[in-house]
This record gives sequence, C-alpha cells and structure tokens, in this order.
Amino acid sequence: MTPLPTGAVRPAALALGLVAMAVASVVVLAAAPSRAEAPTAAATITGSAAATTAADGSAVALAPLLATWPDAYRVTGTKSEPLYVEHITSTRTGDDYALTIDVVAQGNSPLGVQSSSVHLDADGTVRWVDGCTKAPERCADDPGLRGFLSQAALLAAERRGGLPEWGVARTLHGHPVVCVSDAGLHPLDPPTVVTLDPCFSTATGALLGHWSSDSDAFVGPTLAEGLVDEAR
Repeated sequence: MTPLPTGAVRPAALALGLVAMAVASVVVLAAAPSRAEAPTAAATITGSAAATTAADGSAVALAPLLATWPDAYRVTGTKSEPLYVEHITSTRTGDDYALTIDVVAQGNSPLGVQSSSVHLDADGTVRWVDGCTKAPERCADDPGLRGFLSQAALLAAERRGGLPEWGVARTLHGHPVVCVSDAGLHPLDPPTVVTLDPCFSTATGALLGHWSSDSDAFVGPTLAEGLVDEAR
C-alpha cells in the first residue's frame, strides 16, 4: 500500500484494503509441506472435525473438507492500518458473496464504505456483480479472484475440476483454518505483487487471512484477533 503523508488520509487509498500488505502479529512455527511432496498417511487430515483438531502444518485433503461447509456464512472483524481501521463484513448466501469494508480514521472519523460482490456460476465462472475495478472482461469472468471473497475462487476451481488436492492446517487467532497454495488455486494467473496463500475457516470456508511462506506468518488481508466466523 502506498504510504500516506503524515497527518493526512486520502479516500482513494481505501480501495487498496483488499490487498494491503500489513504484517499481522500471528506467527505459526510449522511450515507447509512442499506442493511436490505427497503428505504421509499420518499427516493426512480429512473431514471438518478432523481438520479442526489438526496440528499446524498437517496436510488437509480439500475435497472432503469442502463437502462439509455450509452454503451461507457471515464473518465480521477488523484490519488495522497505521492511520485507519477497516471494519470488515464478509458474507456468503448460496452462490453470492459480498464484502463491506467500513473505514474509520484515528479519532473514529468515518472515511467511507467500500462494497463489492461476486456471483459463482454453476460452471465455475466467477462474475463480479458490484465493486469490480478490473478490465471489463475480468469482471465478467475473474479467474484470479483474490482477497476476502476468495472462497468463490476455491469453489470455482472445484466446479471446473481443478481443485488442489491438499491444503495445510494452521490456526489464526484460535480459529482453525486450511491454507491453500495460491499457485495451485491460480495456476494460470500468478499474483502481480507478492504470493500469499489464502486461508479458509475449516468451519465455514470463509476467507479469514493469508499466509506467507517467506515470512512464516499471517500477513496482508488478514483479520485481527476478535473476528467472528459463523454459519448462517
């Protein structure tokens, strides 16, 4: 994110909330297994209940886990930047995903609200409904969807028959998550800035944060401690 001048807050910076690279404070010591290595039987975790109790760094079979997720959720939480705080609400209702980011500056001054939403078609096409800032063709079919709406991208990969086989169990502020390789999820659409692996709640499938193998920590678009993740 482009640094803001001291004492000034620019509303134009709000649209960068989904790709902010602020380093979170959660550090998990276990490293992800290489994508080229098949996990051992002892490390393989299947199903929602098993994934919830999996040790950090364990390999998680994705297909059985996705089959347990509800078709609706609501996640609320915050993400802090040096000069403001983003109050984030992320929801799923069937194949519709929506995100609202209410930005509040130091001193509780409102800076504006950013809204976006996508729809997941039966064939795995991800269509932006609101808030798309990409080229029109990418809004009509976004094969590289990232950020807090990323569950749509994961389920799109499943519907297209391209779901990665494995994820990695981790824990974010007490919430069990499974992190999926960005390269595996978007093999034809590499990131333009830095590679961050999206991490999904094992309970609801909602995107809660991102893991960096380089820094061995949760970074970027990641919810702070106190987040609420609930099925609807």
